[in-house]
Amino acid sequence: MRASDCTSARVTRVAPRDDGIVVHTYAGEVEGSVLLVATGRTPNVDTMELLRAGVRFTEGGVPVDGSLSTNVKHIYAAGDVVGGPQFTHYAGYQAFIAARNALFPGTSKGVAQFVPWTTFTDPEVARAGITEAEARNKHRGADDVGVRFMTMERVDRAVTENDTDGFIKVVHRKNGTVLGATVVAERAGEAIHEWALAISNRLKMSDLASTIHVYPTYSIANQQLASAYSVESFLKSKVGKTLKRLANLR
Repeated sequence: MRASDCTSARVTRVAPRDDGIVVHTYAGEVEGSVLLVATGRTPNVDTMELLRAGVRFTEGGVPVDGSLSTNVKHIYAAGDVVGGPQFTHYAGYQAFIAARNALFPGTSKGVAQFVPWTTFTDPEVARAGITEAEARNKHRGADDVGVRFMTMERVDRAVTENDTDGFIKVVHRKNGTVLGATVVAERAGEAIHEWALAISNRLKMSDLASTIHVYPTYSIANQQLASAYSVESFLKSKVGKTLKRLANLR
C-alpha cells in the first residue's frame, strides 16, 4: 500500500522487516527504509517553578507582550516557549531582544509579524512576507497587488550547476513595494534573506534592481526578477511610452 493511502490513519504497530520498517495502520501496512516520527513540541516549563516567581503560564507556554515581558515585568521569555513560529533563528532573535530589553533602557519589539523560513528539501523551499492570497485579501484593490514569477532556468549559475529546478515568485504593491517572496531552488535559504530585508524595510523592486549583485551567483536571480519588473514598469510609464514613440519615429 502507498504511504499516501494511509494519510491520517491511526498507527497500531511499528516493526522491523528485512532491511526496512513496516508501519501497521487501520488502513493497511506501509513499508519503508526510514521512519521519521514528528510528534510536535510542548513547552518545558513544569520544573522551572514559575508559580513561585508569580509568572503565569499555560499548556501552550508563557504569555508575553510585544517586548517579550511576562506578567512579571522584569522577567522575560523567548523562543518556542512563547508560541508563534518555532524556528531556531526566530528563537535566537527573540533571545537577543529579551536580553536587550531586560538590561538596557527602552524596549524593542520582540514579536515579529513575518518570520522568514526555509524547508531544507531538494530543492529548498523558502518564504518571507505574505502570500499572494494574503496580499489580495489585505490590499482589497486587485490592481494594487502584482506578482512576478521567474524560473531558475534563466539563472546562469543554476544552469552551469544543473540546478534549474525551481522558481522565484514575488508579491508586490503597484508602486513596487515588496510584500512577500517564495523561492524554490538550490540555496533558496540563502536567496530569501534579500527579500526578507526588502520586506522589513519596505524596499521596492527598483531598489533590488539597482543594487549590484555578484555574478555568477544564485542570488543574482533576485536582481534579474526585480530588473525585469522595473524595465516593464518604466516602459508603461508616461516617460517610457514617450521614449518608445520617439524611438519608432527614427
